[in-house]
Amino acid sequence: MNVLPRQNCPDEDVLQEVAAGASSQELAEQTIQHVARCSDCAQALRRYIREFSSEQSPEDIAILKQLQSSRPEWQKRLVRESIGDRKRFPWLKIVPAMAALAVAILAVVRGPALVEEFKLKQAQKQAAAAFAERRTTEMRLASVEHAPYRPFPIVLGAENGRGIDEVPTSLHDASGAANKNLLASNPDPRWLQIQGRALLWESTPSSLEKAEKDFEKARSAGLENPGLEIDLAASYFERDSKAEHPNLQRTLNLLSEVLSKPKLGPDDRASALYDLAIAYEKTQAWDLAVSTWEKYLQVDSSSAWTDEARQHLKDAKAKMPANPQQSYSDPLFFCNKKPRAS
Repeated sequence: MNVLPRQNCPDEDVLQEVAAGASSQELAEQTIQHVARCSDCAQALRRYIREFSSEQSPEDIAILKQLQSSRPEWQKRLVRESIGDRKRFPWLKIVPAMAALAVAILAVVRGPALVEEFKLKQAQKQAAAAFAERRTTEMRLASVEHAPYRPFPIVLGAENGRGIDEVPTSLHDASGAANKNLLASNPDPRWLQIQGRALLWESTPSSLEKAEKDFEKARSAGLENPGLEIDLAASYFERDSKAEHPNLQRTLNLLSEVLSKPKLGPDDRASALYDLAIAYEKTQAWDLAVSTWEKYLQVDSSSAWTDEARQHLKDAKAKMPANPQQSYSDPLFFCNKKPRAS
């Protein structure tokens, strides 16, 4: 570990860029590799990650926990837990340097995991940034900033994917990292979600089919988070709404399932409600769309998505019939019917 004053350490600006996810992938990897060996930089990076993350994601928390390995008190505890009782290893008392060596070895072992976690987190941010640059789906994805809905023009017979000039650099980098990491023997299923988002952004019939398969595969691999299910619902929506005979039941069922979760975070809840209201609009269930938009605005009344939601609510109210027809499931439907003349 770093026992001397800061030597060959990255500048504070570099640590801030890495913490904010604004650095290049190469610079981020070099910095994290240094941080795994340097207690000063580890503490600084932990501080910057906290400053740049108003709502810490599970990935942020994992990185912060990893960076605790640079704290001296943590190192002592780690050596005790990893090597065992001092009575079994008396040389640890006699040669204190061996304890430092053990910590260094453990840091090397843990360092690659920290690097991989950071790569994954950066790719997640890059994929989200692509939707913030150009939102190609009507749906709201979790942890994605608002952008106006700007779909690609429909070109009959075009099924070759998007041109390189159409794909944002951030998405190209995220997709490349996902493809590389998914070649591993036991890849982290979060890479499947990243790859699925890249395909969802492309929004071609074949890419949407592949996106759905990636999201389903990540789910089957044990990845359980509402954001993945919201992504999967978006892929259902994009495919099924464009079908010859649209049927959005899969989308409606999955989003309702997400909203039934007891410990759903505010961003996930807002995203699921937004998407559910959009799906109700597509099925022309205007009364359900109105009530869902109203619930959405109770959850999110001030974000950049709010103005769009208010406009949707206004439009949905305007399309509601003056006297909504009661359904067959409503007992009053039959009571209000006049008998035919004999």
